[in-house]
Amino acid sequence: HIMRQIASALQKAGEAGIVHRDIKPENILINRKGIIKIADFGLAQLTLGGERLNLTQEGVTMGTPLYMSPEQVQGNKVDQHSDVYSFGVTCSHMFAGRPPFRGETAIAIAMKQVNSQPSPLGRRRPDLPPAICNLVHRMMAKKPEERYPDAGALLNEIRRISKSLQSDQGDVSLSAFESATGTI
Repeated sequence: HIMRQIASALQKAGEAGIVHRDIKPENILINRKGIIKIADFGLAQLTLGGERLNLTQEGVTMGTPLYMSPEQVQGNKVDQHSDVYSFGVTCSHMFAGRPPFRGETAIAIAMKQVNSQPSPLGRRRPDLPPAICNLVHRMMAKKPEERYPDAGALLNEIRRISKSLQSDQGDVSLSAFESATGTI
């Protein structure tokens, strides 16, 4: 339910030409009714009519290293793929109880975002359905083109998995992930 609401909010932002660039637990608010809000658009990048509006200096790395996408760490162009990555790291943290990458310094953590693969989520949480673990790992793929193309595609996959798990039809797999990578 939480993942669906966040993906939906990111989809709406993406449709409006907004890349948040700082998705992390501290920027996800939940009210007493369980309604999710994404906060702090201070680092957001806006695109109007296909043209990017730079509200922050180009080539400057901004964000929170624990949750930054590899392309963001490297100061490269970011788009919705970057928010999907940061949301994946956030989900990993949510399910595992700790961020997937740790280090002595912000730079060490940022470099792990670029160069290291996270430990399998299923190892830390064997009780999670494999489909959820695969979803999170695809969100955290190092190459943007290996992630979900946007939050709308991610939302559709979350809905599909949720429906499958609710119907309790046995093992749920991510066929798109399997065909894209050849692995689970």
